[in-house]
Amino acid sequence: MDERKVIQFGKSAFCMTIPHTWLAKNRIKKGDSLAVQETLRNSLEIMPTTTVTSSSHELTIDITGKSTDEIVQLLLSTYLNGYTVITLQGPNAGKVAFVRKHVHEFIAAEIMEVTSNKIVINIFWDIKTIDLHSIINRTSHITKSIFSETLELLESGENATDIIEKGFEVQRQVLLARRAIKYALNNSAAAHKFNLSSLELLYVSYIIYFLGMIGDYILKIAQIMDKSKMNEFKDLLKDKGAVSELKTLIQRASDYYSKVIDAYNQQKKLTKFIFSEYADFETAIDAFRKKNPQLWAPVLAEYLKLLIFKIKETEFMMISMENAPKY
Repeated sequence: MDERKVIQFGKSAFCMTIPHTWLAKNRIKKGDSLAVQETLRNSLEIMPTTTVTSSSHELTIDITGKSTDEIVQLLLSTYLNGYTVITLQGPNAGKVAFVRKHVHEFIAAEIMEVTSNKIVINIFWDIKTIDLHSIINRTSHITKSIFSETLELLESGENATDIIEKGFEVQRQVLLARRAIKYALNNSAAAHKFNLSSLELLYVSYIIYFLGMIGDYILKIAQIMDKSKMNEFKDLLKDKGAVSELKTLIQRASDYYSKVIDAYNQQKKLTKFIFSEYADFETAIDAFRKKNPQLWAPVLAEYLKLLIFKIKETEFMMISMENAPKY
């Protein structure tokens, strides 16, 4: 730890010198302003007040001998870690189309150059334009739509194509938010821009992650119903009682989700757990499974359980965030 002496400046002010390395790293020059914030740990946090920018961070990855699945995992990790220029170096015969498809799953990512031995990907993003609460609001709005369209799927008999597209958009929004959070955790000025403490950023990262899982689980339910319409699932459609019971369970999950997310978006204090009936909900799902032992019922019941568990975890994180101290 570098110690600095406090120097009296004038009759009532005190000052201290700032390490040159920190000034150079943050491009601070004479006349610039710095933000000073007192934390609950009785310390001072100093950060630049200049506009937060997304500086260029480049990474080259050797993909020689790597499978397409390995390449996608590497792309995901580099995207989440905030790189703005990613170069995949090495023979890519038969892999370009696969990479291009997955790059489109990342918001603001574009393939800018392709040769037989190189794929260059640029991520055009601006941290100044990102609002985490807006992303949560947008994601929850899309997920509510997935819930309602899944319910309609039981009656309409249509396919789940539109629902699948909405599910992809939920995941794109989640990845963008996780990228922004990781960037903020490594950049105090960005964190200051979000007006969130490190602990609050941690809770928001969990909330975002859980929202992505909720969207994925309800999407899985819709896909099962769609794919099975000409097989085992057609038996359910003939059983009006089973259809009604399944609709009730999905609607109940949707209602719980809406109450939790609306409380967050409206910044209401969650003075008590909305999901206090969690155990009863699990019992209802188990009863549905036993009454309908067909192949599709256990799978749907399992996804419903995972779905409500993630809603419960989301609510817990929101309550934890409300009571988090600002450091």
